[in-house]
Amino acid sequence: MRLRILAAIAVAMAMLGAQGAAAYAGPAHGPGHEHHGAGRGDAIRYASAQGCPQKDGNVVPCGTWRLVSHKGEITLLKDAQLRAVGADGKPVDYAVAPIAVSGDGTRVAYYTKAGRLVVRTMKGGVKPLPADALPAKTNQYDVTLQLSDDGARLAVIADRVRLFDTATGGRLGTLPKHSTFVGFSGDGEKVLASTEGAESEVELHVHDLSGARLLSDTPPQLVAANGPYALNADGKTLAVLVGGTKVTLYDLTAGQVLGGHAIKLPKEGTVHKVDWTGDNQVTLHVSQYPEGKATKMTVLQHDASSGATKVRDSYSLLKDTFVFAACGG
Repeated sequence: MRLRILAAIAVAMAMLGAQGAAAYAGPAHGPGHEHHGAGRGDAIRYASAQGCPQKDGNVVPCGTWRLVSHKGEITLLKDAQLRAVGADGKPVDYAVAPIAVSGDGTRVAYYTKAGRLVVRTMKGGVKPLPADALPAKTNQYDVTLQLSDDGARLAVIADRVRLFDTATGGRLGTLPKHSTFVGFSGDGEKVLASTEGAESEVELHVHDLSGARLLSDTPPQLVAANGPYALNADGKTLAVLVGGTKVTLYDLTAGQVLGGHAIKLPKEGTVHKVDWTGDNQVTLHVSQYPEGKATKMTVLQHDASSGATKVRDSYSLLKDTFVFAACGG
């Protein structure tokens, strides 16, 4: 059984012609403060839903969302909705409700069993979003969540992209219609989105948290036909994985490719997410699916200036995992 991955930006990556993407988060970091360790041991590495075989041979998600820390400790998220609920109020057998983990591994966003979107701070409180955060009768399986690396911002992606402050639960802004969410900038203060332009060209846009557009660009095919992407804290520099072999930098303001460096990925690995985790540091999240073994995740740190790459973290998922949302950043 090939595991499913909760993808906060899968639609964006499909539109951009890249591999499927996943909502990832990682240990605390920020511009000018590159992360060099594996993170606090009690930080969340990933969320996992168990798969249970049925009499007909199919496997469905079951049990309770599990949060797995860097120490390997498991916390049950008992108030979280596991199976997605449709607009008719009925649970769906094969779909899970959305969940997302922040980059510092201290916050998790999810639907409660009462149907409310919330953000939980581990070893802290739970902040609910407004009851009208989404239109009434929204299918939970049509909703995607993504937190900024520091967990301060949450993107709720459904019919529109809505941005929230996780400390207050208040809405910060909404992206224009037909915008596809790609990701937060490295500092979480800006948003990268895409739209389809004339002749199906990909247009990239940077927005502030109110939803106002700061800049737009139609990148060349070298960028548009590859991915995943990540937006630097400077609000203009993209890191894009090209051909699965090179991390290339692109300036959205100048419309210029700035160069890049080759990178060697784990054998038969799939890159789901690229993040800026420092001024010159790009982090990539790679999954592998060895036959008969648990899915393996490898987190790589790539120096965008020198091209040097090292493994920041490597781990195997719980063997009974049906679907997971891993850390990123």
